[in-house]
Amino acid sequence: MEKYEQLEQLLSQALSSTDEPSEALNHKLKCRLIENKSIIKPVRKRIAVALIAVVVLIMSGSVFAFWRLLSPKQVAENLGDETLAKAFDSEDAIQINKSMTSGDFTFTLMGITSGKNLSDLTNSAQDIHPDRTYAVVSITRKDGSPMPEISDESYGQTTFIVSPLIKGQKPWQVNIFTMNGGYSECIVDGIIYRIIECDSIEMFADRGVYLYAGTGSFIDNQKVSYNEKTGEITINTNSKEAGVLFDLPLDVKKADHEKAEKYLKELLNPEELLNPAPQSTTNNEYFTDWDDEFADGIVIPESIKEVTYDENGFACYEYNGSKVKTDLNFLFKEGETGIWKIVCVNGDENEKTVIQFLKNESGVVTGRTVKKAK
Repeated sequence: MEKYEQLEQLLSQALSSTDEPSEALNHKLKCRLIENKSIIKPVRKRIAVALIAVVVLIMSGSVFAFWRLLSPKQVAENLGDETLAKAFDSEDAIQINKSMTSGDFTFTLMGITSGKNLSDLTNSAQDIHPDRTYAVVSITRKDGSPMPEISDESYGQTTFIVSPLIKGQKPWQVNIFTMNGGYSECIVDGIIYRIIECDSIEMFADRGVYLYAGTGSFIDNQKVSYNEKTGEITINTNSKEAGVLFDLPLDVKKADHEKAEKYLKELLNPEELLNPAPQSTTNNEYFTDWDDEFADGIVIPESIKEVTYDENGFACYEYNGSKVKTDLNFLFKEGETGIWKIVCVNGDENEKTVIQFLKNESGVVTGRTVKKAK
């Protein structure tokens, strides 16, 4: 069999197959075209190969690019979640496959699905809010170079955040962190695939829901802008981070205004969420003003240290076995500095301490531990 006949056979197999071609096959076909260009002699064969070459080159620039990506179902399967894979393959799932590029990265929102008991991976948040939303986003480099594998030392040097945002709600107050969210991710063929989950967003379908994807670890007004009058959320054009904003095509029939209002009321009460007062062991009542009780408290000098941040953007502090992790957007009002805020209370009536955070004008947050004065 001559080389041009081998080439036609390869092309015929590639174009007739219903399977997705691999990158290796794509590369092999293009190399064969270049390799055989000078040795094809019959005119009839040259025309046939030329026509097929046009098809392959067109496909290489468009269809092959889409074929590179796994489907949401395949991503869930890759992460070992068969139940979620079935959910993404159901009629209730929304297939989107929309890409946007910002900075050095291209983000593709592949699909979303919502409902109860959609995942094999259970957590405590599902017990509190069983209605969950799952979304799949892929992240690639604009120049086509592969993202680092999880085993690479460079993995994690660039962090990413993917979060739902609700029109009419401040992004730094209502986001994946406050909506009991989390994520799983895998890297396949140099592409990051991230599945996020959070409390169901369908109840907000009549208001307008966005999905933010970008670099960084948290949501703030440096990344996105919030219009107080209209409730619209847009990308901050002065942001130094890569970031895109997708409008989610939700079914407005699934909106539940009453449920949404109740949910937001619970979510936006930072005092209850951050500083739940422990029960008194003596009279079964709650303390209501820890600031007054610790107004004359004794600061432990060696406990004073700058907080650190985890991969989700939560501020972390640890001293003498006591650990605390919290969302600073709940703790400090916009522009509030120079005030020590109580984050949590530790100990019992005999020896009680509080952990306090303070933000300075430069945005640096410091934590300290204070003992109750005797």
